[in-house]
Amino acid sequence: MKKNLFKAAVCCMAMLAVAASCSSDNDVESDDIIEGDYVVNMAYPEKVIKLNAEQRGMVEASNDFAFNFFRQVNVDQGEKSCFCSPLSLSYMLGMLITGADGETRRQILDVLGFNTDDPLLVNIYCANLLKNAPLIDPKVTLSIANSIYVNSAKGTITPDFDQQMKQYYDADVEALNFTSPDVLGRINGWASEKTNGMIPSILDEVDPSCVMYLLNAIYFKADWATKFESKYTKKAEFIDEKGDKQKLPMMHQKMRMYYGEATDYTAISLPYGEGAFSMTLLLPREGRSVGDVIDGLKGNALTENAMKVCDVDVKIPRFSTFTDLNLIELMKRLGMVRAFDSFLAEFPWMVNEGGLYVSLMKQKARIEVDEEGSKAAAVTIVGGNYVTSLPDKPVEYEKHDFHANRPFVYVISERGSNVVFFVGKFSGQL
Repeated sequence: MKKNLFKAAVCCMAMLAVAASCSSDNDVESDDIIEGDYVVNMAYPEKVIKLNAEQRGMVEASNDFAFNFFRQVNVDQGEKSCFCSPLSLSYMLGMLITGADGETRRQILDVLGFNTDDPLLVNIYCANLLKNAPLIDPKVTLSIANSIYVNSAKGTITPDFDQQMKQYYDADVEALNFTSPDVLGRINGWASEKTNGMIPSILDEVDPSCVMYLLNAIYFKADWATKFESKYTKKAEFIDEKGDKQKLPMMHQKMRMYYGEATDYTAISLPYGEGAFSMTLLLPREGRSVGDVIDGLKGNALTENAMKVCDVDVKIPRFSTFTDLNLIELMKRLGMVRAFDSFLAEFPWMVNEGGLYVSLMKQKARIEVDEEGSKAAAVTIVGGNYVTSLPDKPVEYEKHDFHANRPFVYVISERGSNVVFFVGKFSGQL
């Protein structure tokens, strides 16, 4: 039997509620009329992640994987609100591909949807995002971190794997004796530090028979490009898919923004910071469910090319979600089977002492959304896709309501490349 390889994927996505608006809700129904003009909410990014043609194709495949992954998360979480980072998982899979061979490597690449057998192309793509995504918007705090802990009593990392992890993933590599009682605190301390305390721990215990832990952490904090005014936040009725009602603090603003319609949903795009990142909210049409929306999501479905500028009366709840995912069975359903088999897994390039298999894969994710902003990440702009200025002459924009008083889906992505960083569902149930 092969040695154990433990993998823990850590992700944090959240919006810090640092303003007094967090305590601004009251018991008045949210039917107040907001006076005045619609606030223009269409920030345009000046910087983008530069991708070559091959990498742009990888983005669409990566987004297809993101939604396939989220569909399975939604199945496992049922009626509960849920949140995850497909990109964090993609980084973990990229690290695994580098140490994999044969059918094990092929299955992971097939799950990711990348039309390549070359791990180097995946590594270069990941390195590009890791290096450039944190730099494109000065009003967004974004970090992507990777770390590898090797059990010094069980093995030593191969020079080639060590070099590639540092070159393409900027990974910290450290040898520790897993029998030491200090190791658990060290690993959980890394998770907490890299997520600014939002994910205070990733492991409950350290298995001394484990050979290696691989970790990824994504942290993103950003204000909305146009903040919601806290004085308009009121308690309002939210109806879940079972018909149960509750009062939630509902943020309210009239915005001139990107608005779109599809068969199953209506959508709006809320930009962050200087506009490099945005949250797209997808509200099921009457008679449709969040499951219908999630089932129909595709990798190229969320571009603002499919939207138009409209005057929208926006109401969305202030909310937070924490999700703790055990991913082995989920990834098996997606087709990644061999990596978890202690007899058949092929990871010969990671440690000098022999082959490994994956015995643990998990992700913790958190998001908090309020009047000030949220957390997210991304980069890149498609030439000609964005309006660069408003017309000089008055224009009569279509008027729409987007009142998220029932379950909805949201996606945080980079607006130029359309790379999906986070996906979530708010159902009203924790």
